[in-house]
Amino acid sequence: MIPPALLHPQKRAVLRPDARVLATAAVIMTGLSIVVFAALSASGGPAIVAPIGPAGPFADLHHALPPLLMKTACWLAAATGGAGVLAGLAAVRRGWRPRPGLVLAACAAAAVVFVFVPPAASVDVQNYAVYGRIVTLGHNPWVMTPQQLYRLHDPVGLLRPPQWATQPTVYGPAASAAEAVAAWLGGASMAWITFWIKVMNGACYIAVAAVVDRLAGPDPARRARAGLLWAVNPLMLFWMVAGAHTDLLAVLPLMLALLAGRALRKPGTEGRAALAGAVSGVLAGIAVAVKVTFAAPVAGLAAGLWHSTARQRRTVLLASGIAAGALVLAAGYTAAGKAALRSLTQRLSSANDSFLPLPGFVYHHSALYAGVTLAAFLIIGGILAWRMPPGHADLPEIRPMMVCALAVVLGDIVQYPWYDAMFFPLLALLPASRLDTWLVARIVLISGLLLPGVGIATYQYREVRVAVPIFLACFLISAALGKLTGPASAPSAVSNPTVR
Repeated sequence: MIPPALLHPQKRAVLRPDARVLATAAVIMTGLSIVVFAALSASGGPAIVAPIGPAGPFADLHHALPPLLMKTACWLAAATGGAGVLAGLAAVRRGWRPRPGLVLAACAAAAVVFVFVPPAASVDVQNYAVYGRIVTLGHNPWVMTPQQLYRLHDPVGLLRPPQWATQPTVYGPAASAAEAVAAWLGGASMAWITFWIKVMNGACYIAVAAVVDRLAGPDPARRARAGLLWAVNPLMLFWMVAGAHTDLLAVLPLMLALLAGRALRKPGTEGRAALAGAVSGVLAGIAVAVKVTFAAPVAGLAAGLWHSTARQRRTVLLASGIAAGALVLAAGYTAAGKAALRSLTQRLSSANDSFLPLPGFVYHHSALYAGVTLAAFLIIGGILAWRMPPGHADLPEIRPMMVCALAVVLGDIVQYPWYDAMFFPLLALLPASRLDTWLVARIVLISGLLLPGVGIATYQYREVRVAVPIFLACFLISAALGKLTGPASAPSAVSNPTVR
């Protein structure tokens, strides 16, 4: 098939002079951010890298930077990373079209670099290693705590982070299975277990970049946008690969579920709605079995498929998808046991890292905590469903997924920069709007306040507890006033049609 760009050469984007400046600035700032983040991680300083013990293949210089220099460098990396993304998006609007192959190659190269620097900016990956080790020793990670493994004088347990010492895992069976694989490969070495976790995350990150690029379609502008907001986004690369947060293990099946669900939209696939729905449901179930909050964008995907699918096929599609997803979750939690189900509410008492100012008694009543969270989800989701700019006509599922993902992340009492991985691949598939600036600014702000990340001080939490509510209030007011639209969207960014 001849590409549309060759059939209509007159429609190819014309590069404006200012686009060259913006593109150059984007490349320089993106590269600088990645280099600084990698250098800070490779320093091995205790402010940014938690103890993982000897051995392992990491490039660790064992050099602690002065606190002020470390904090300044973290702000530099976060700010230049966000500025690089926004400059690149501005250049794309003015005609810049970076080669998709080069963007994906740069993504792979950066991911490999971040795999081989020590795990940075939080203690989460050390927790994952401990939980995986618990599984390989034949214990239940939803029952046994890291502190109990520590008391057994296990080499991995001895390096357990104190912050979560008495907390069984709060993640689902799919996440625990991946952690167990890493622990089996890494043996009794915390360093090697974390390395294999980072290898998994690096591979997942590249795979998500490829899926997002595929979903963006043949339009060079949309592919460029997808690459900038995900593939070579320094902040996403840092948090998801260098930090190796488990959220990424849910992002990949979520995006694959979207890709599978779209298979039924192709001509000649009318008889495969049940199969496409089942495959999409299995993948969506895996995403939820990694982290339960991913049920929100999964619900958005279901709503999007329902409204964009012909009436005679939507019932079969949704029924098969729900059944397959429920089967995956039932199988996973049955194998994990009742303790895994109880773990779904264990995070409800986490007042220490709450980002929203709530009375203390809320954290001591699970039902009240859940009610507050649900109310926030409905309020934010309602405003966004009303006011968020429309999506591309050929990707009608993205908007409802984005609404649900933003509602659950922004409305959550506990928030961290890596939670934003839930919605950045979706943002990459939406038309350009002021939403880009808001969300890039959000992750820059929270990253800058919380970095270097290991041993977050009380004043840092105090700062984000002021910054996050202010950001949320300004964002919702702006959305309610219709200020998220613009810059001008492509002609395809119209109301979602029904596919027949």
